[in-house]
Amino acid sequence: MSDNLSARWHRILELTTMMRAETSEDVVIARSSYDDFSQPTPWRSFEISAGNRSFFVNAGWLAELSPYFAEEFYVRKPNSKRYVIDSSTPEEVLEFLRCITFCPMRKPLTVKNVSLVLTFANRFEMRPVQARCENFIGLNATTLSRDKTKLFQVTCAMSQCDPNSSTMSVLVDKLAGIKEDELSRLHFAEMPGDVVAEVYAQKLQRTKDKKAKRYMDAGDEGTAPAGCCFTQWATSLFNRRRRRRNLANQSIVPPSGDHHQKQQQRH
Repeated sequence: MSDNLSARWHRILELTTMMRAETSEDVVIARSSYDDFSQPTPWRSFEISAGNRSFFVNAGWLAELSPYFAEEFYVRKPNSKRYVIDSSTPEEVLEFLRCITFCPMRKPLTVKNVSLVLTFANRFEMRPVQARCENFIGLNATTLSRDKTKLFQVTCAMSQCDPNSSTMSVLVDKLAGIKEDELSRLHFAEMPGDVVAEVYAQKLQRTKDKKAKRYMDAGDEGTAPAGCCFTQWATSLFNRRRRRRNLANQSIVPPSGDHHQKQQQRH
């Protein structure tokens, strides 16, 4: 009887494992297929046009995400059933829609698409999408920095979103770590001037710190380059000592003749 129970349990475990495997495959298949928005439905009847393609979306959902679309669809042109997105390819618009719409699954952000999604989110004032992109970038800054072009694209998009955020500081620091010749090949005309200045300021500071450390490690403090940490410290120390010495000298200088005469007149 014990053998029969054991065989039954083995059979139950095998069936359970098979069911789990089939379920997992179904989930993977369901999650790997995203809508192409090519066909209108009763709840997705608003047309977004890009190039020679049309995408049918829920206008209310876009308005929830974007005050720009809320104004465009329900205030400026309440009777319109179509909106044209200029200066973007159909493929870019499709990727953007898949990443912001649960239809039925929302496509996750990746290193490849986050700069694209953030650029659209900036354009259409989609704060929830911007926040989602910024969180992804902050968590994946190291991975993004492995591809210099992607890092630059993300930094450009982030500079239009929140140039004063901690995430932006991380990106600037990553850009400053790129070699000079590679950095010069990037299209900085696409980036705000203050961000470019910050990148090069960070790079200059890195160079100074490395030189200072090299001189300190070598014990050659006397030949430390001007502007390094050691020179700044030494200059500050020298100035403090000179001020103290001047104050000490003033305290022992005998009174001048005029001052001495005035004292005698008082007495």
